[in-house]
Amino acid sequence: RQSRAQCRARELWLPNDQAMADEELAALRESSALHPACEEAASDEEHDEIFRHLWWRVVPVLWLGYVLNIVDRTNLGFAALQMQQDLALTAQSFGVASGFFYLSYGLMQVPSNHLASRIGPVRVLAVSTISWGAVSAATSLVGDAAALCALRFLLGLAESAFYPGCLFLLSRWFPPQSLGRAVALFATATSAGGLLSTAGSGPPLRAAPD
Repeated sequence: RQSRAQCRARELWLPNDQAMADEELAALRESSALHPACEEAASDEEHDEIFRHLWWRVVPVLWLGYVLNIVDRTNLGFAALQMQQDLALTAQSFGVASGFFYLSYGLMQVPSNHLASRIGPVRVLAVSTISWGAVSAATSLVGDAAALCALRFLLGLAESAFYPGCLFLLSRWFPPQSLGRAVALFATATSAGGLLSTAGSGPPLRAAPD
């Protein structure tokens, strides 16, 4: 017989998808995929063990992605001086280009959440990361203020789905007893991304040709 902790872990490994049909869950129990003991409340030690298993399989990838997300949205400010010279940008036009990112980012927060609930957060996160990588790469090809504004707007659209998509994915995988800890650990990526962006922007700028 499986231990109660093993059974509970197997049950909690299933995403907390509210759309899962009751018939499917009943079929799993009838086929012994889930032992009846899984329905008993797990102890604190068992929840900690389950949390550690879920943490190492779900959170690190999301955490690293959000670190890169923070770096990508903030590094424009560190490149401001050289970009303004190379593209002949005024301080006003550079500020407008920076603001275009947050305009589209804010506008797409709610629609991206709705989309994640319809097609699943995994698909939304995949599209978000691929598209923001493509837009970030294209930023190196800009030649004027209009192109920079357009790409910053597109970058905001691409990145807007990542953070809410991560939270939605965490809510599907972690039980309520562990969700708060998972979100708190995931949120440390904000500080890590800011630190990496600040400390890591200097060497590339110093190495760039004048």
